[in-house]
Amino acid sequence: MNTRIAIMPILTTPGLTRDIILVLDSAVIFYALLFTVSLITQWLRSPIRKWNDVRLAWAVFMFGMASNSFSFIMSDFYFTDPAGILLWTKTGYIAMMIALLGFFIALEQILPYVTHDLFTGLGVASIIITILLPLEYLNYIALFTSLLTFVMLVLFSIYYLRITAGEIKTAMRLIVIGFIVGFLGYIGRSDTVYSSFGPMVYTIAALFLVIGLLILGATVFSGPALDELDWDNQLLELYVIHENGLLMFHYEFSRIVNLDENLTAAGISGIQNLLQEIVHSTEGLNFLSIGRLSILFAHGEHFTVVLLAKHPYRVLLAKVKEFVEIFQVVFGSEIKDPAINTEKFVGTEEIVQNIFTTETID
Repeated sequence: MNTRIAIMPILTTPGLTRDIILVLDSAVIFYALLFTVSLITQWLRSPIRKWNDVRLAWAVFMFGMASNSFSFIMSDFYFTDPAGILLWTKTGYIAMMIALLGFFIALEQILPYVTHDLFTGLGVASIIITILLPLEYLNYIALFTSLLTFVMLVLFSIYYLRITAGEIKTAMRLIVIGFIVGFLGYIGRSDTVYSSFGPMVYTIAALFLVIGLLILGATVFSGPALDELDWDNQLLELYVIHENGLLMFHYEFSRIVNLDENLTAAGISGIQNLLQEIVHSTEGLNFLSIGRLSILFAHGEHFTVVLLAKHPYRVLLAKVKEFVEIFQVVFGSEIKDPAINTEKFVGTEEIVQNIFTTETID
């Protein structure tokens, strides 16, 4: 008996259904690899690159998805002999387990629950068992890891949809939706669904997998990184400094040391001017790291905004740049006035609250 036939359909007969499924599976491979390369590039460019970075874990997940779809294309469309089917089917299952392992690592890094890396350990065990078990038992392992994934998704949803707000809450909702859609697509491409409901449902499931992957990948890549969800806890102090070194505005999120803000502003301005002269650059600084503190810069016309933070999150740099744009529009004439009057910038605190304070959780 050919065990591959009992486990997954073989789509070797030419036809429209076969072509559509092949296109959809190829789309999964293309977009998953695209997101993999993009996430790894982000990780490599990160000033705080680390091996347990969530972006790297998501890259592993995306690469596993691409490898899974490629392996099943080989076994479903091109290999009909038992040896080829066994090789590519097992490879596909192992790739899926690796993808879910990346998902477990990512979520155990960002969730506050004390799991002692239980899900990651079970993911590693599932990979080992998949390698050792006969082909006919792999469906049970896939079901087990799917249940683990569902549990992790529920924990993720309950926690972050409760504590987040604004753009981050929107990103979290999209990630949950994308994963559910993709999860349904993956389940719908199983042999049980194919044998029970036919190729139409199988084709729709393949489409679900593509849609879910696109939602998930685009949100993870373009939205706030999952390891940056606590960005509001990283804020320390904000300075708005005129190009002549005068402190125009200062806001304290959390005091770390007792410093004179005017002296600090003058020092930051002097350091920036000195470094610009050394490297012969007309452009200002973007990022500095001093011990455990990070200093993020964004530049407007005749002024610089400096944010002291615990970590140089991308979402924080984006917010500093947003602050510069709004501050420039609101106080453009006051900034150009040779006689700078700091009392004219009292409305700046409202801008700070709108940009750097999370909305009320509903």
